[in-house]
Amino acid sequence: MTEEKLNQVHDPESDVFTERERAVLHFAGAMARNETENADALFAEMRRFFDDAQLVEIGFVVTTLHGMNQFNNMFGIEPEDQPMVSYTGTDRPEAAE
Repeated sequence: MTEEKLNQVHDPESDVFTERERAVLHFAGAMARNETENADALFAEMRRFFDDAQLVEIGFVVTTLHGMNQFNNMFGIEPEDQPMVSYTGTDRPEAAE
């Protein structure tokens, strides 16, 4: 994700996002706010771009990261100000894949 997109993430309607990215941002935002009344419309929008397995994975990632953020907020844990160190014994970026 580009710096420009990161700066606009709270505005899913921004022109910097593709339709696919907007769908994910709407879906993630609704999940984070526990807004289930529009679930059918959100799923219909997401199914334009993703299959059921991908939807489950996206939903799992959104809720996992949201929960981690709530945990960190509650315990006052701040993000690290340096890149994570690899303990796999390699400095190659593909090692994390």
